[in-house]
Amino acid sequence: MLIDWVSARLELRHLPADAYKLLTADGELIVRYSRKNQDIVWQSQAWDSVRSDSHQLAYRVNEDYFYLQGSPARVMGDGDAVFGSGASAALDLRGCLERMIQFVNAALPIKLPALMPLWKVTRIDVTQNLLLGSLTEVKDALSILRNCEGGRYRVSQQAGDTVYWSHRSSLRSGKAYAKGPHLAYCNKEEKGRPYQPEYVTAADRLLRLELSLKNEYFRRVDQDNRDWYGLTPEDLRAEWERYFLRMIGDTEMTSDNVIYQRLHEVAKTEGRARAAFGCWLLIQKEGWERARAFHSKPTWYRNLQVLRAAGLSDADISAGQVVPLRRRILEATPVNTWDDLFQAA
Repeated sequence: MLIDWVSARLELRHLPADAYKLLTADGELIVRYSRKNQDIVWQSQAWDSVRSDSHQLAYRVNEDYFYLQGSPARVMGDGDAVFGSGASAALDLRGCLERMIQFVNAALPIKLPALMPLWKVTRIDVTQNLLLGSLTEVKDALSILRNCEGGRYRVSQQAGDTVYWSHRSSLRSGKAYAKGPHLAYCNKEEKGRPYQPEYVTAADRLLRLELSLKNEYFRRVDQDNRDWYGLTPEDLRAEWERYFLRMIGDTEMTSDNVIYQRLHEVAKTEGRARAAFGCWLLIQKEGWERARAFHSKPTWYRNLQVLRAAGLSDADISAGQVVPLRRRILEATPVNTWDDLFQAA
C-alpha cells in the first residue's frame, strides 16, 4: 500500500510579504474575459510544474494561499510511482508532505516552511496493488467492479480499463484500473520514471484500487479535534479496507439456500432473517433500484445490513446475484514491491 497523491495548501500570510510577487513573476495566468463589456471576469494563476528527469510536482498561488500537489512517490527514491518508497510506502502522510516541500523548495525563490500545523491537507490517495493471474483476470475483475453500485457506491464514470465511484464527492471517491496498460501509456508519453519492458509486462497482473480522501474528510478530522498529521498508517489502511472490502464481501456464497441459512445465523430474529431474504429475492426479480422503491428507508437499510452481515458484498447485492468471479478479487494477493511481484511470477 502507498500514498499516491497529496494536495495541500498554506496560507500566504506565513510567507514573506513579497512572496506573491516573487512566485507569480514568471508564471502563466488563466483569464476569463467578457467580450460584451471588455472586462476581465476573473483570473487565476496557472499550475506550475517543478520537474526533473523523472520527478514532478505542481504548485500555484493566489492572494490567499500557496497550493501544492502531486505524487510523493515520484519525488522519493528513484521515483517509482507503482509501489512507492520511503514515507510513501510507509503511509507516512507527514513524511510525504515534508519531502514534497523539500523538493519544491529547491526550485522556488522563497522557502516554504516545513512546520506541519501551518499546512492544510485537502486530499490524499491511498492505493493498493492486487496481484491476479493475468491481464485477462484483471479485466474480468474490473467488469465485476463496474457493476458494483448501491449504498455508498455510485459508478460515476468509466473510461477504458478504469472504473470511478463518486468521483465528484468531496468526501471519498474510489478508482479501479489495470496498472499494466496505464504503465505502458505513461512510458509511451514519457510521463514519470521510465520502466523496462519486463516491468510493464509484470504490471499487467496488477489490479490497482485507489481511495481518495478529500477536503470534506479532512474538514471532519478537524471537527473531531484531530490533526491531519496525526493520522497513522493504520488509520489510512483502515479507511482503504472499509471502502473497498465491502464491495467484495468476505464469505463464499453458492446458492440461495446457503444465503438463507447464513441470514438466520446472523439476524437478531427469525423475522429479520425472513425480511432480508425477501429483500434479496425482490432484488433478484426487480433489480436494485425498484426493490429499494418498494421499501421504506429504515427497512431497506436494515435489510441491507443483515445481507452484508451474512457475507454478501455490495457487488452481489447490486447485481441481485452472487458474483461468481469476485473470489478472484478477494483472494488476490496484495503486493507492495517489485520483488514481491517478480517472485510471484
